[in-house]
Amino acid sequence: MTLLAGIASHSYAQADEAGFKKLDTYFNSQLQKKKTPSISVAVIQRGKVIYGKGFGMANLEDEVLASANSVYRIGSITKQFTATMIMQLVKEGKLKLEDPFESILSDMPAAWSKVTVKQLLNHTSGVKSYTEIPGLFANDAMKPTTPAGIIKTVESAQLDFEPGTKWHYSNSGYELLGMIIEKLDTRPYEESLKARILTPLGMDHTYFTGENRLVPHRAQGYSNSNVGFLHSQYLNMDWPYAAGSIESTVLDLAKWDEALYSDKILSQDQLKEMWSPTKLADGSIQPYGFGWQVSKMNDQNIVEHSGGIHGFTSFIRRCPSLGISVVVLTNSDSGGDPATMAKDAMGIVEPALVQRASVDKSPATTKHDQGVLQSLLDGKFDRSSMTPEFAAKLPAEKMATANKQMSVLGKILKFEFISEEPSGVLTVRNYKVTFGLVELTFTLATDKDGHIGGLTIHQ
Repeated sequence: MTLLAGIASHSYAQADEAGFKKLDTYFNSQLQKKKTPSISVAVIQRGKVIYGKGFGMANLEDEVLASANSVYRIGSITKQFTATMIMQLVKEGKLKLEDPFESILSDMPAAWSKVTVKQLLNHTSGVKSYTEIPGLFANDAMKPTTPAGIIKTVESAQLDFEPGTKWHYSNSGYELLGMIIEKLDTRPYEESLKARILTPLGMDHTYFTGENRLVPHRAQGYSNSNVGFLHSQYLNMDWPYAAGSIESTVLDLAKWDEALYSDKILSQDQLKEMWSPTKLADGSIQPYGFGWQVSKMNDQNIVEHSGGIHGFTSFIRRCPSLGISVVVLTNSDSGGDPATMAKDAMGIVEPALVQRASVDKSPATTKHDQGVLQSLLDGKFDRSSMTPEFAAKLPAEKMATANKQMSVLGKILKFEFISEEPSGVLTVRNYKVTFGLVELTFTLATDKDGHIGGLTIHQ
């Protein structure tokens, strides 16, 4: 059996066949990398699907072809739905963004008393993310829980920082937002989601994942291994809750995209607020709004978000000014970088959104960054070069595993600058790295003092 055994697709009027053939070729090439059994994609123009297809297998064991109707877990793309319902409650006068959230939820730790609803939305609360609790996914996350049970895992932890002073992605913050929705709406989160968003938009193939629910066309989630694809580790879906428990299709997410051009779900003024970057107490800017990341491509505003959960990765990318959106869903938690796929697909459809060539204004920095990558390959990376926050997220044992994985890449043949961009208090530089026949992208983020605040190497 080959992963290219079939492609299930939908036909749309006014198709640009040449462009669509390029998309077919592109997504087939991504599937051949064998990072995921399937990819489902929708390209959307002003809320209307102009290209929707599935590539590969939604279920390997039963040889079920993926299609635009395949249902995938979308992970943290859930957050924009949670944030939208919070903004609806604001519009209804049931809460204010600047309210301390403990005025709504009782029995919260005293240390959280100053944390506002807005700070939960934009990840500046300092509340520790429960997903960072050591051993949680190996033990507790396989068992049923409740929203209160999720919060209990972090309520004794100190705040990571004074609220509003820093940015740190916190799934706990969105679990608390889900609890706020339930409290003010006096019904379970799932019922609010259906009544407020899914039913009005006709999103009939989008679900708040339940352990026992049968879902037509549901894709099976996988993990990649040195022996091929395996079923992903089990996760009880009580845990992702309002931060990550929705599953959907690319066609349903196109309906969501269409609604964002109107006032049907939220006013355009409220959406603009959700898509505005976050300003920290020191005046620095973090490119994240409420459940959406914000960026620019060739001077065009982009709003987007990734999703990653056991067995699945996903990405939604929108350029509202040009009316182009792309949704990419995969059924592997090492799914071949849906963010890059969405970005590349958008550029195929709209040439104005192809990444412009950048001039390397600091060859010395490029040389230094190549040395950083070489130290990783050699197992000689200097941990003192990391910011404390990044060092905490990447402990020595995890670094050792990464070194072992990277050692097989061999010698760096080419190290080429791609782009540089600010990201909050960090500067992010991207490079194309050639190892023999393999080309990878190396991304390094540093603060003003040169300390490393993030790094990735990916296809």
